[in-house]
Amino acid sequence: MSIGFTVGLIAGNAFSPDIATYLPHTTGGWVGIAVYMAGMSVISVVAGVFLREADDPTEPPRVPAPHAADGGTAQMR
Repeated sequence: MSIGFTVGLIAGNAFSPDIATYLPHTTGGWVGIAVYMAGMSVISVVAGVFLREADDPTEPPRVPAPHAADGGTAQMR
């Protein structure tokens, strides 16, 4: 996890200033930077959708509480 995070951090942050400097020269204005930022935002949202919560081995197991309307039978909600 930390190696992937570090590599992603370096790749994402190391080249962004160069890309943001290059785009106005090639596109002739700010629209290139806006498209680049929108694209990076979409990639971030897609990555966030695929995240999953890691199990914490130090956390005690969850035990469902009894529900009064069920007559005391335990159900997960």
